[in-house]
Amino acid sequence: MSEEKQLTKEQQKAMARLAIRRAVAQVSDSLFEGAQGLGEKLRQANLDTGQIRNLENIAYSTDRLSDIYDFLKKQMGRPGKLGQQWRHQGVGQELLDTLTGLRKRASATVKGVGQKYPQGVHRDTERQVHLMLCREYLKHVAAHYLYTGAVE
Repeated sequence: MSEEKQLTKEQQKAMARLAIRRAVAQVSDSLFEGAQGLGEKLRQANLDTGQIRNLENIAYSTDRLSDIYDFLKKQMGRPGKLGQQWRHQGVGQELLDTLTGLRKRASATVKGVGQKYPQGVHRDTERQVHLMLCREYLKHVAAHYLYTGAVE
């Protein structure tokens, strides 16, 4: 019998949490370069720093992915200069598409962890991992947005 099958349910949950944290960190690192490019595009769109901070704050204060998506949709749908900035060269839509696309990475992560620690994942794990990946991606985007503003 393998070591994982001898683990108790609580041990499997703990091991799954650690495996998920490692996997999220690895995916986060792989998203870094793409996030830099989007941070630069957001800077070129002349978005106010407050807009980026608001997006980041929403991501870290909510448990619902839809809150993040809705924020972006509202910003892109606004009339006037602010809406135009979010729509500049499709940057808002690109960000929304990237965040929704992270669901596949979350699903693959949870599937891999679930195969090793079946009692360590549950129905909501994929959503939680997806939210973690969105937060990580937005953290990279915001950091590069702020960096490019500081070095200009």
